[in-house]
Amino acid sequence: MIKRILIQLVLILGISASAMAQYSSSNKKAVALFDQALGKYGAEMYQEAIQLCDKSLKLDPNFVEVLWLKAEIAEKQHQYDTEIEMLSKALALKPGDATTVAAMGDAYFAKYDNPKAVEYYSQLLNMDRATEKLTRHCMKYKEIAEFRIKAMANPVDYNPKNLGPYINTKYNDYFPSLSADGNTLVYTIELPQTSQNPLLPQTQEDIYISRRNDGQPWQQAKSIGAIINTHNNEGAPFLSADGRILFFTSCTCPDGMIKCCDIYFSYLKEGEFTMPRRLPAPVNTGAWESQPSFSADGKTLYFVSNRPGGMGGKDIWYSTLIGAGRWSEPKNCGPNVNTEGDESSPFIHADNKTLYFSSNGHIGMGGDDIFVSRLQDDGTWGPATNLGYPINTASNEGRLAVSVFGNTAIIASDRDTSRRLDLFEINLPKHIQPNRTLLVEALVKDANTNSPIKASYEVVALSTAKALQTGTCDGGIIPNLLLYLPEGEDYALNVRADGYLMNSLNFSLRNIPDSITKKYIEIALSKPEIGTTVTLANIFFETDRYNLMPESHYELDRLVEYMKQNPSIRIEIGGHTDNAGTEAHNLELSTNRAMAIVNYLMAKDIPPSRLSYRGYGSSMPCAPNDSPENMAKNRRTEFKIVK
Repeated sequence: MIKRILIQLVLILGISASAMAQYSSSNKKAVALFDQALGKYGAEMYQEAIQLCDKSLKLDPNFVEVLWLKAEIAEKQHQYDTEIEMLSKALALKPGDATTVAAMGDAYFAKYDNPKAVEYYSQLLNMDRATEKLTRHCMKYKEIAEFRIKAMANPVDYNPKNLGPYINTKYNDYFPSLSADGNTLVYTIELPQTSQNPLLPQTQEDIYISRRNDGQPWQQAKSIGAIINTHNNEGAPFLSADGRILFFTSCTCPDGMIKCCDIYFSYLKEGEFTMPRRLPAPVNTGAWESQPSFSADGKTLYFVSNRPGGMGGKDIWYSTLIGAGRWSEPKNCGPNVNTEGDESSPFIHADNKTLYFSSNGHIGMGGDDIFVSRLQDDGTWGPATNLGYPINTASNEGRLAVSVFGNTAIIASDRDTSRRLDLFEINLPKHIQPNRTLLVEALVKDANTNSPIKASYEVVALSTAKALQTGTCDGGIIPNLLLYLPEGEDYALNVRADGYLMNSLNFSLRNIPDSITKKYIEIALSKPEIGTTVTLANIFFETDRYNLMPESHYELDRLVEYMKQNPSIRIEIGGHTDNAGTEAHNLELSTNRAMAIVNYLMAKDIPPSRLSYRGYGSSMPCAPNDSPENMAKNRRTEFKIVK
């Protein structure tokens, strides 16, 4: 704040050979007492400094430098009323002094008397003789004070709930991260240093973990284990959406300095995390890298770094996974996220489009506030929005861990002044929520044994034919596939496994009631035996017509790939209808639809000799034609292995 300028001026005068000539007082005894007070101030002996100042003022009540020093000491002790009293007396002695006017604005700003802060900042901005530095300072803090006034007049409803004694400790608890199902929580605790090494700092950061069942209380948190936690600092953990990968920061400098902070990762295997490994370059460099956040689609890592090429001190960067253990050159998140100040604590929501982060460079309540930015169609991040008061306060707010459903979050706060940082669950107002995202639990199984199998998968938004998630699912757990998908879209899930026929599923996440947060689906894979039939779930025609709709191309292209990878297989395309209409019409319609698919496959270089088609009309229903849902199931297209 500007008050530092006041005391720096006093200190410069205090060591000057001609100090007495430059002080506002000519009383030698008053000046001598003031010089002693400066010495006590420099030694941080504030009470002794105040006593000497008072003695000096008794000898010369108009000694303005003494008033400045008392104001500075009061500011350090958060005694803002005393500070304002001293600065007011100084202004009475030196009316219109620009530095003192700015300091008055700062004092009222620190006291949270925002209207008075605006008054003094405005007064400074109307002074012709104010320096450029003072002008910039007052413009910035006037804008913050005005933001505070508006935010505090329109508080958001956030309803904080302390997570309780199984999570929170008597130490600082912070940097929360949730698995996307909301049942695993990892976070950082600042603990007393247990090592006897005198080179180590007095405290250390360790990672703790707690689990719960849906809607149940959190279990007692425990250390994530000695394989990760050491006598150095390990913190800022982030769980992948499925809870199977832990990213975290480890700082290995013996003196605790951040220059040795890098990002590490560990896999969850058989209930325990494996030996961590350091992420390779270009993610980690010789600079400071920390505070990772990994997208739910398993593609992008966001993190904080002070590496060259940024926009301020610490910026948020991102890198994309481009192969087994290989990462792209990190890119800066750009000017709507990063500023000339510091940005930190990124949290990318499971919708892969909503980024929460902390910043002291964007206009907010003062200190580090939490903001949200949304990914634009052109791939850039949109303007940052402050989460509002009282989620943000004059204190520093850090990482926000937002639930996959987007309506609640976990935040670290010292709102309970009798404690240090604790973790709270809060409500997120609608305007700062991410896109509503649902958890889709899937079981990929063998069609004959019903046992889960290991398979590769791809999830596509049918409206764009864009692949949203790809990967492999485990063959040993149920469910073996977890997907986190935005509401309001129709999706295709295509699954393939060695030794099995391809298969697909169509499911919709449109118009899902707010009470529903999960969807469970199963998809079975069959061996490629003669007579085996697979439904092509994502083939679409206009009503009572046989023109393929564009949404069908994704599914058919996957069938083309399968045919080319298995050149000995011959298939029959079968068309089926419900029982609406005459049998002759249904037979003709189903035949034409099957022929349209064969024509598409031949246009993609599948030889005609490997293809045949047949319309079955309504003669082979897969469900009774007794409801709109069942009739929709009967309007289907299948392929059958014939050789």
